[in-house]
Amino acid sequence: MGDAEDDFTIRPGRIGRDRRASRQARRFVAQVSQAVQAAGGRGVARRAKAPSVSRGRGRAWRLASLSSPGRRVIIKSRVVRQFGTRFRAASLARHLRYLQREGVTKDGAPARVFDAASDDADGGGFAGRCEEDRHHFRFIVSPENADQMSDLHAFTRELMSQAEFDLGTRLDWVAIDHWNTDNPHIHVLVRGVADDGADLVIDKAYITRGFRERAQRLVELELGPRRAEEIEQALKRDVAAERVTPLDQALRRLAGGEPDALVDLRPGDASIAPDLRGALLGRLAKLQDLGLAEPRPSGLWALSPELELTLRALAVRGDLIKTLHQAMSREGRTVDPARMALTPDTPTEPVLGRLVERGLHDELQGSGYAIVEGLDGRCHHLRFESLEATGDARPGAIVALRHWSDREGKAHHGLAVRSDLALDAQIQAQGATWLDRQLVAREPAVLADGFGVEVGRALDERRKVLLARDLATQADGEIRPVRKLLDTLRETELAQTKAALSAQTGLAAQDAIEGEIVTGVYRRRLDLASGRFAMIDDGLGFALVPWRPSLEAHRGQTVSGIVRSGGVEWSFGRSKGPGL
Repeated sequence: MGDAEDDFTIRPGRIGRDRRASRQARRFVAQVSQAVQAAGGRGVARRAKAPSVSRGRGRAWRLASLSSPGRRVIIKSRVVRQFGTRFRAASLARHLRYLQREGVTKDGAPARVFDAASDDADGGGFAGRCEEDRHHFRFIVSPENADQMSDLHAFTRELMSQAEFDLGTRLDWVAIDHWNTDNPHIHVLVRGVADDGADLVIDKAYITRGFRERAQRLVELELGPRRAEEIEQALKRDVAAERVTPLDQALRRLAGGEPDALVDLRPGDASIAPDLRGALLGRLAKLQDLGLAEPRPSGLWALSPELELTLRALAVRGDLIKTLHQAMSREGRTVDPARMALTPDTPTEPVLGRLVERGLHDELQGSGYAIVEGLDGRCHHLRFESLEATGDARPGAIVALRHWSDREGKAHHGLAVRSDLALDAQIQAQGATWLDRQLVAREPAVLADGFGVEVGRALDERRKVLLARDLATQADGEIRPVRKLLDTLRETELAQTKAALSAQTGLAAQDAIEGEIVTGVYRRRLDLASGRFAMIDDGLGFALVPWRPSLEAHRGQTVSGIVRSGGVEWSFGRSKGPGL
């Protein structure tokens, strides 16, 4: 998930060397097109029967920018509406905490928030100041060759100072620099309030052009103009890239911007320099290999109407593959490309398996992703509308893709935790594990290759452990769990947990009896082998009851509910206020 449009790794070799990958990519693109049309999008137009040829009137200045010595900077922006609610402010605070996650800095140290005055700014304080604002701005600033710049903090401060001059107001902003992609970049968050207290409104033209031009001048001031060899290398990267590049935009302009027009790159047009003509022809050859360009008689070329759509889909696919490889390598494992489950939308079929990684798919928009090693033997890259939808499970947990509809009928999906314990930890666990639930299930999950093989082995080991604890019997070479295995294991684990908590707190453990009311301060969540439980403290003792996500908003507060067979029916509206 690159934060810049030109984030990719150079892969030397002959154009068209991997036709199998191209076929797989085209299948992925077909899925994208189907998804667009299913969502009500306009279908892709077919090539007209009588294409026209666009000549080069007034195009020289546009093409010259491809080989210009000026430095390039990619700016991505988003205006986030908050509507003055605490939930939105909390969401901003979570976003900031995620941007500060480990593994994004140059030296591997935890990321730190900086602002105009300090390298150790208060991100939580910034989120608090934004709490009642109508909106805030998010920017990703990605200078070309950012790794060669001496100080990205100083660069950001100067850029924001110039933005203040342009906008005529002081800006309240914080930033974090990231080094976890091919090209370092800076996340800048700006409060949506001017220094006079009015809502800050930034013209779209300034965001798309003025802000970027300011950044480009600053980069060029430090690094100087691009050298000839740097320009040449940039063109070579653009020739081979499987994403939209400036060369593609130039080709589309040469075709007059019409989907059925032809590109004329025959020698004799003085507006196109020889080296640039070579780069454009090289790009056309690459596009031909991808099925996106077609040579015509007399040296003309036809571009596919699906050019931009396909290249964007290829870029997404490339980012997903890169994310999968990186996530698996961090776990010391590899993934067979043939077993990658890559789809533009989250699948509707069940996905159950081991969580490898979760995070932000788009750090600007806030959408989330999760990588799951499925029992079906495939490695799934799942996308979600928000980071919160991925849950809070740690890598190694057993998770399942869950679908539901809200009261308005809108469909949602998220990750549901089936076990917080990793597979190997479940083998010797005292509680009722996910493995135990599989052992007693009438229709246990179907196991295939990959992670499914690991689960099969773990089930065999768990059977032996249960047999040794007299919780299973063996007959005719088959090990069978005893009746009410899950209840027995759950009661054993809860009894041990209650005893440990009583020793720690000095409070007496109390039973939560079905049909009775449980009232007290919600203190903490406990992630046990038998599931997640909430500790409810009434001042004299405590009870452990099944945990629900809705409890987290009331941590440290008094809650009340009726114990039911499947959990607790909470009545938050009748809680007695904040606890001590």
